Amino acid sequence: MTKKFLTALLATASVLPLAGNAIAETKARTNLVIADLGQPETNPWVINRHRFEGCVADALGVELKEFDDQNSEEQHVAQAESIIASRPDGLIFNPLTAPAGIQVARLLEENDVPGVAVGRLVVSNYDNDYEGNDFIAQVTQNNTTWGEAMGKATAELGYKKVGMIWTQKGNISATEIWEGVAKELDAAGVEVVAESWDVLSRENGQKYAEQYIARFAPGEVDAFIVIGAVAGLGSKFAIDQAGRDDIAVITTDIDEQVAQFIKEGELEFSIGGHWMVGGFGLIQLYDYLHGHPITDTQPRVGLIPVTAANVETYANGLLNGCILSPETIRSLSKVHNPDADLSGFINDWQANWQNYVK
Repeated sequence: MTKKFLTALLATASVLPLAGNAIAETKARTNLVIADLGQPETNPWVINRHRFEGCVADALGVELKEFDDQNSEEQHVAQAESIIASRPDGLIFNPLTAPAGIQVARLLEENDVPGVAVGRLVVSNYDNDYEGNDFIAQVTQNNTTWGEAMGKATAELGYKKVGMIWTQKGNISATEIWEGVAKELDAAGVEVVAESWDVLSRENGQKYAEQYIARFAPGEVDAFIVIGAVAGLGSKFAIDQAGRDDIAVITTDIDEQVAQFIKEGELEFSIGGHWMVGGFGLIQLYDYLHGHPITDTQPRVGLIPVTAANVETYANGLLNGCILSPETIRSLSKVHNPDADLSGFINDWQANWQNYVK
């Protein structure tokens, strides 16, 4: 049965009185086991994703089992094989690269286990680029606006010559983010004097920053744009060690240390909130396992630019606890609320996140 036929069948059933009532009154399963595969908890994005995903799992009564890929494509696929062999009810995964993601999707299809990718993309456009039944959706962030926000912030802060430190090629999301950055830099006349693409880590952030510092004298580079706070803090360490107070760091992701640096003026800008993709993906998978078809196969979570002006609100509201109450989480699931509009909530989240800060 093709995915399009299955979706059409379920959509047709939902308009029939008896079928509609059956879906609306679906009894919530309490025995679901969902596996999560992603990167190690060595950066704020993963830590915050797991935290929010755990809150969603608790609210929905799901058992969530977490696995990591040790930042290795080979391990990502090997872990997926092992996880799927254990026959979980479903899989949430953040593909290390698009090729690794494609292999995980193939394993899902071969073993008839439903799965949702969160964060990094498996394919650029799910509806146009993917054919299959069991890899059911990819919940991502708006990569273009993410990059544009970073590039715009760099230009507005007055930087003119920047070095870029990015994650490895083969990552569709990272490429799309950089395209957004580059577009804004080009429009503002900001020159990119050097680029580095490698595995995201503190060590690599420090290594490439040290190379740039040795290569460029004061006036020849004035900011490093670094994807990922772990690498960003590595770059900042290199700058501090070299005594180069003429170089700023523009980065992404926010934990307590990054927030504190922004408060103190040690970092100019970061951006976050995109780690909520994991919890939203879990809601999609949970509803699918209860018979509700996926209506938005590639929702995009908006990111929240953070500067000194709003960092305290962000840190106090989004870096502690569950953010959304169990009641709010359940209200986003068709199982618990027939009128749930998860995609609508995702679309509104960036603009209204402060409404959920206690």
